[in-house]
Amino acid sequence: MKYIINKDQMTPKERMQAFGQGKEIDRIPCSPFLGESVAQTFGHTIYDYNHSVDVLVDVAVKSFETFRPDSIGFGPGLQGIPEAMGSGVVFTENNTPYISKPAISDYSEIGKLKPVDVYKDGRIHYFLEALKITNDKLSNEVGVGTSVGGPFTLASFLRGTDKFLRDLTKNKEMAHELLEISTQSVLNYIDAACDIGLSPGLAEPNASCTMISSKNFEEFAKPYLKRCMDRIVERTGGGSTLHICGKTKKIWGHMVDIGISNLSLDNVDDIGELKEAYGDKVCLIGNVDPVETVMRGSIEDIYTKAKECIIKGHDSEKGFILSTGCDIPIGTDPQKIIALMDAARIFGSNKININEL
Repeated sequence: MKYIINKDQMTPKERMQAFGQGKEIDRIPCSPFLGESVAQTFGHTIYDYNHSVDVLVDVAVKSFETFRPDSIGFGPGLQGIPEAMGSGVVFTENNTPYISKPAISDYSEIGKLKPVDVYKDGRIHYFLEALKITNDKLSNEVGVGTSVGGPFTLASFLRGTDKFLRDLTKNKEMAHELLEISTQSVLNYIDAACDIGLSPGLAEPNASCTMISSKNFEEFAKPYLKRCMDRIVERTGGGSTLHICGKTKKIWGHMVDIGISNLSLDNVDDIGELKEAYGDKVCLIGNVDPVETVMRGSIEDIYTKAKECIIKGHDSEKGFILSTGCDIPIGTDPQKIIALMDAARIFGSNKININEL
């Protein structure tokens, strides 16, 4: 089938500013999850991406120039703060870094944990420096943001995920003590990001309904996430984005209660159901399958699935941003990412009657 790819009439910055004000825009915004997954596209290893300010900036700038997403950003990932606090992290040349050893094996060691100093500990300062440079280079055309792992995920990486999940039942008091330390570390990163003019988002994958019950989310994740979002609101004047991988339908209400402005939905859930339930309260982001559709699918598959998302989400009261349900996988053909962006131009243009799609 032949498609008409409508040319953008606005810069990403113009589009998102108008979008935020409820004004007419030329097309539905689109911001796939990029970051380290596209480092190889621009001639860099994943290892170098995580250890070089120059590489971080180069990947961000070239990602914007190549794909023209409606926002660009990166952060220390889920491993950055745990590593800075003493957890072991393995960096291979071209795969996602992973936690190899928790910072503490027993709560008798909790005294050695201190909230992270983002300017001195680990690699966090690389990301802050690179974000400032990137913002200086791109902010005239596109909004630059950052994200950081939430307190629950950080705590699980400091303690060891299996042990920490057992603690929610068997050692609640110490789990909360560890979460207090984790929360302060996340707040320290939030403050540093806000100091350079950015609004940080939060990612809390280990707190999904795939991992814990909604009851445990309410007790062990929600209050700490709320403190983080409250700080973002205090520093920036508005809420930010929360992404939780996996199934989250049972905790959508809790996620909204945290004070977020944007809810980023994993592809395992239905964005149409989210719109019906909470589209009047938060902007929806999502949720094309990054693996089966974007990486492994054809261009036609990407257009089809993106169109489905647009049909379901385009009229959400608080807005809709087309995106992937999680990170674009490492090794994805860049033409597939361009196809997702083009889907917003084909099916999300203000020239299109959505009822005719």
